[in-house]
Amino acid sequence: MTTPFVPGRAISALFACVVATACGGGGTSPVQPQDPAIASATIGPEGGQVVFADGPHAGIGVSIPAGALTAPTPIELRAHAPSDAVLGLFPVFRVEPRGLPLLAPASVIVRAAPQLAQSGGGLSATCLLQPRLADAWQPLPTTVVDGGARTVAASTTWLGDFAALNASLHRLFTQPFALLDPASPTRAETIEGGAAVFAAGSVVLTVGRGSLASFWNSPAAANVLVLPGLFGSPVDYLGSADLVAALPPSVQNVVVLSYPSGRGVAATANALYDLIAARQQAGFGCAIVGHSMGGLVGRYLVEQSHADALRSGWQAGAPSLASAVAHLVLIGVPNAGCDIGEQLVATMVVPAPSSEQHKVQAALDLSYRSDAITARMNALYADNATRYHVVYGDLGGGDGVVTVASALALPLGPGETAMAFPTFHDALHALAAINGVAAHVVALLQAP
Repeated sequence: MTTPFVPGRAISALFACVVATACGGGGTSPVQPQDPAIASATIGPEGGQVVFADGPHAGIGVSIPAGALTAPTPIELRAHAPSDAVLGLFPVFRVEPRGLPLLAPASVIVRAAPQLAQSGGGLSATCLLQPRLADAWQPLPTTVVDGGARTVAASTTWLGDFAALNASLHRLFTQPFALLDPASPTRAETIEGGAAVFAAGSVVLTVGRGSLASFWNSPAAANVLVLPGLFGSPVDYLGSADLVAALPPSVQNVVVLSYPSGRGVAATANALYDLIAARQQAGFGCAIVGHSMGGLVGRYLVEQSHADALRSGWQAGAPSLASAVAHLVLIGVPNAGCDIGEQLVATMVVPAPSSEQHKVQAALDLSYRSDAITARMNALYADNATRYHVVYGDLGGGDGVVTVASALALPLGPGETAMAFPTFHDALHALAAINGVAAHVVALLQAP
């Protein structure tokens, strides 16, 4: 079963988890055949099972109990099913018909990628389910985790896509894209490795302040939009010392974005632009606070999304959002890349086929490569109506994740500021009320 919810999760801990995931614990690379393995059977009201009898996925499958189906139904099991979200290094097992509800819980067994194996024989994985393509991924009640066999057994009342992932990978690949409404419950769950947003999570939270309805109708002085970074999640912004809690009452609406950060800067910013363009009302404005990669998302949103022909809602002459965003506060932002990007390129991008690299575009975006999005954004940067403010950690060259040189690589215009604090990357927002960051940001937002 899932563990009790614990709010907040440091990016450093999540990164350590996902790097261990990507690098593996001495295991070999997962088998990725050109033609996926397939097993099938017709199962009726009496129940039955479909499993792989041999090969690399021996023992993987689904057991459907008596009474779960009302009529004989062809059931097909497919290994390494193509997924629109999950990188193929982490296999997805599909049980068809996708989206078929069961009248009694079935047992599904999936195998985790070798990279999820831990030293000492443990396994950092939970079984997630996506019933249909348009559905959100959700955690399933886990019944048995077998570290030696690298399998996770779970209970399900739906057929669909199943994958063994952990919290870091969920945040990277399958976390839902949404502006969370502070006036409505946000659902979350703690799974293996940490907490994250899940549409069907069992824990009910209030994230942010005010409401989306008020946000869309309010001016910039009353609105703050928070953009988490790589491996980030709105559940990281709940602490009493966090910047969100420290914002003054005059900021009536504080809205936090949930998104799968692996998709990268441009894809996230463009989707956010389309959402804002569709919902904003006359007089709408906001300040944006972006932490780490979230700051790059904010920059792209203001600087380039309106003119990006790859944006799904693109039309010639679309207006920039710079006039609606009064302030853009860049907290611990890698404006010229960071080591994390380089490490993820080596561990996830390089092993992935080119057709899948968009799922980990964030790694390329955060790399030091001369063609990375940060280099292009800095080269094209021109002063605009948004006032930029850089807030960075300096413990002797950086904050442990982002160097001072990278944080300061953005060309600042007149009236824009940069301020250093002797603190770590996560603490720039999570301990903002203690380390002075909150007071500094509040002063910036209240300045004329």
